[in-house]
Amino acid sequence: MAIPKLGLIQPSEHSPDSVLQETSDEKPNLRVGTARVERESPNTVLIETTARYKPNDEDAHETDRWGYTETAYLPAFRITDLTETEADLIEHFVPVAVDEAGGFANFRETATKTNSLIDRLKAIELPDVDDVADDLENYLNTKERAEELDAKIEQTDQLIDEIVYELYGLTDEEIEIVEEAVS
Repeated sequence: MAIPKLGLIQPSEHSPDSVLQETSDEKPNLRVGTARVERESPNTVLIETTARYKPNDEDAHETDRWGYTETAYLPAFRITDLTETEADLIEHFVPVAVDEAGGFANFRETATKTNSLIDRLKAIELPDVDDVADDLENYLNTKERAEELDAKIEQTDQLIDEIVYELYGLTDEEIEIVEEAVS
């Protein structure tokens, strides 16, 4: 199911002037860099993406070794009136579809003469929510558990650091030097 079939799509406020609306006619080699989804409420998501392209004046832009420059994240569009499960699916599936590209989920990263990057994002094919609801719930539970474990590991690391500092009798100044050296 394509993204426009879920919820209500609203363009971002900067949409008309955005590089995301341009096609390869305006910017040769225009492509999606990475995408992320911001959860604005239980039923609303904002899809943001970066755009990569070869600027006409490479000296005026910071470019990579292939001559591309990449924008910061730009708002592509907002989707409202979703169920929580639909919002969960979009939040976790869209970044993966963009990262995989090459036709996965009907997504191609490059703009064409007639399709903008926003058109490309809207063309992403999502799995049917009913078909993946159980797997999505399991994924979300596993992700939550992993985040809890990461927090516990971080807390344990801090506790170990404090014990080591105490055993060696380090001053606050020495602790600061050690922490700067290892970060």
